[in-house]
Order: sequence, then C-alpha cells, then structure tokens
Amino acid sequence: MSKSSVISQGCSIGIIAGSGDLFSLILAEALNRQLYPVMVSFNDLPLYQTGPHLRTSLGKIGEILDFFKIHNVEHIIFAGKVPRPSLTSLGFDATGIKWMQKLGIKAFSGDDALLKGITELLSNEGFQIISPKDFLPKLILKPGVYTSAHPNATDIQDIARSQVVLNALSSADVGQACIVHEGLVLGVEAIEGTQNLIERCYALKRNPVGGVLVKIAKKNQTTLVDLPTIGVETITSVHKCGLNGIAISANTTQVLDFNQVINLCNQHSLFLKVIED
Repeated sequence: MSKSSVISQGCSIGIIAGSGDLFSLILAEALNRQLYPVMVSFNDLPLYQTGPHLRTSLGKIGEILDFFKIHNVEHIIFAGKVPRPSLTSLGFDATGIKWMQKLGIKAFSGDDALLKGITELLSNEGFQIISPKDFLPKLILKPGVYTSAHPNATDIQDIARSQVVLNALSSADVGQACIVHEGLVLGVEAIEGTQNLIERCYALKRNPVGGVLVKIAKKNQTTLVDLPTIGVETITSVHKCGLNGIAISANTTQVLDFNQVINLCNQHSLFLKVIED
C-alpha cells in the first residue's frame, strides 16, 4: 500500500463520485477505515447520509475546492468515471475559468491528458490524489487465467491483435478496450464506453460465437484516475455478445465484485485472462 493511501482514522477523505460500482466500494472502504467521507458528484447519484455531499457541475471548481477545504480534506480519490460534458454546459465559475486557461490544450485533448492536468492542478492546491488501485489493492490482479475456461489458439491471436491496436492508439489518447473476432477488429472503445462497444459489435461478428474483449490501460496513463474496469455487467454483456472471454491488463485494470465475476464467467464458460501489458 502506498503512503498516499494511508490516512489516519478520523481524517477526512474527499471522494469525487463517478459512474459505476466503484464509488460504493470506495465509500464502504473509507467507512471501514473509520475515515470521514466528503463527497462531490456531478450526476444523479443518491445523496448519502454518511458525510457531507455536494452535487454540482464540473465547472464549479471554486465551489468544489472550498467545499473540500471547509471540511479539512487533504486527500482526494476519484471513484469511477466522471462523464465529460460539453464545454458549453460546464457553467464555469471564476476559478474554473482560471483552470481552463492553465489547462490550455489539455482541456481539448483526450481524457488522459485532461485528467493528468486536473490532478496536477489539484496537487498545486495542496491536495494529495490517491489512486483507487492503492486504496483498494484487491481490485487489481496479477497475470494468469482465473476461470475454468481458457483461451484457445484463435483467442490468443485475437488478444495479441487487440494489444497491438490499443497500444498504437495510446499515443492519440484513445480507447481502453477493443473487440477482435478471428483477427478482425470489430470495434474500439471511444466516448460511448465499454458496454455500448460490446452491444454495437454484436451485429458485426462473422459467427455468433467467438471473439474477445480486451481492456488495458493506455501507455503512460495516469493510474490516479479512470483506470480500466470490468464487473458483473461486463460479463453479462460479453455473454450476450457471444464472445469467448475477456483479457485485461495486470496491475492496472480493476475487477469489481471479483467472486461474482468469476462465478458468472464459469457459469457461461467464459475465460478471464490477465495479461502483461
């Protein structure tokens, strides 16, 4: 566990709530460690009664910073993917405008460049950013096959093909997931997210059964925010799509609800292979 993830009992921890189940896991872990959660969200997540909760827009940077500082927050963790709205809908306050000027081209670049810029600005404000993989280290897996089913020779080739594609796109800050079927790239994840990627690739398959989903972190991606993630919903979608299994990057891709994920994979004869990236 890194030093940044060790916080004394009773201290505040700022949680920026995103989509998916990661938020509830991080909140539960914070409470388990007897920390005081101070939460900010930008969507329709329910208001939790476990601590102060600010619902605002992403452009209200001054409001967010003041909220954290009032509640003595020194450590911040991003819990799930924060939707990226259009610039016209952000509703910047004065501090938000200053941040946009400091971010410059990063504000219009890919997600990773933008998130790196935001974490740097938060650090400049005196906050320490905690990586989810340090706060919840059990979500990250080591290389190996974790299921009863194993990838066949074609699956191995499709996994390798996906890695080549995703690594090539890393420099453009695009895509953490790719679906390949018999050597053909059916789709690469863009702004629509993994679930929509899987759904749109179903109609593109040559055969009803076969193909793999690969999720790996981008090269030089910050591990502080928006790590690749799979969970029960991913497994259900992969099964519906008729894919043979999933390959994810070791030490960077998070697996939510591990036991349920493995049980569901085994139930549907899907493989989960963790690969060196």
